[in-house]
Amino acid sequence: MPGLHRGVLLRAAAAALALGAAVGAHTEVGHALARRGAERAERDAVACAHAARWDAAERAAHPGREGRPEVADPGRVPGCR
Repeated sequence: MPGLHRGVLLRAAAAALALGAAVGAHTEVGHALARRGAERAERDAVACAHAARWDAAERAAHPGREGRPEVADPGRVPGCR
């Protein structure tokens, strides 16, 4: 019987190690995804700021134009308000 307990303990230890590795990998993937999300948000913010500056310059150059640009404006950056 002592061999049986040792086998159970070895399998339990292997399962614990595998679980620990999986959790560690999951955490690293989560950090990588968060980092990519933050980088994309920063790029989008820069693009939107540039589009807003361009829009303000266009409105200043054409003071008779009222309101916001057309929704279907091909120069409009998607996702910017």
